[in-house]
Amino acid sequence: MYCAPFSCEPANSLAPTSCWATPHCVDHVADFTKPGGSFAQIADYKGNPATAAYVSQFEPSNAKQANEQLELTLVKQADNKGFGAVVIGTRAIQYGTVTAVIKSGCKSGGVVSSMIVRNDRIGDEIDFEFVGADRSTVQSNYYWHNELDYTKMVKSQPLPDTIANYHTYQIVWAPDSIQWLVNGHMFRTVKRADTWDASKGVFKYPEAEAFISFSIWDGGSGAKGTADWAGGAINWGAAPFTMAIKSVAVNCFFKGNETTYKPPAI
Repeated sequence: MYCAPFSCEPANSLAPTSCWATPHCVDHVADFTKPGGSFAQIADYKGNPATAAYVSQFEPSNAKQANEQLELTLVKQADNKGFGAVVIGTRAIQYGTVTAVIKSGCKSGGVVSSMIVRNDRIGDEIDFEFVGADRSTVQSNYYWHNELDYTKMVKSQPLPDTIANYHTYQIVWAPDSIQWLVNGHMFRTVKRADTWDASKGVFKYPEAEAFISFSIWDGGSGAKGTADWAGGAINWGAAPFTMAIKSVAVNCFFKGNETTYKPPAI
């Protein structure tokens, strides 16, 4: 297991120095059509975000930069379940705009591709989800403290086939609202003010600094609720299943400069 800022927990490590410091958001564009600086395998990453904007998270890795894109592939294992890929950003973001050009790779029910902004320790998340059972839309959701709720999922307007065509997906995350856009058209807005839970006295709104990630995974082998949502068991005859990403642009809320990063008071 490799130490990384997005998964290491200082309190549970052998020493306080076991974890790399978390690099904060800086405006950038990762262009996977060009070599150098945008992607690295996790085994080659040494903690400096200047050397790679995104890294693979699993080994063996099913992610690579090839064919002028970043490719994440889901492969069949001996137990007939899929082993996918996760690629994660090396800088954390707390509010800002994330724009990615993506083909989903979901050619069968059960295959899920995702674009996620998530804090794993707290469980706050904002996402786009693609499922093979529906190639004509992308789904949006958000979680607070790992409170998974599929009833909050909202689909986009109809799209040309998401596995045959690149589309531009955008999350605009601000302290008071979240917006989801496809090809420049906003199809959903969530306002922080509308997430108030009077019984708990909290706004159930994602606020924690998070990491951007992309993944392809076997939803059909999950628990019943997840499997039903994903479209059931995978038809492996439709393989290969490869999610492709041309570019990712990040514009930080805090002036786009790590030295001016000032998280709001909680």
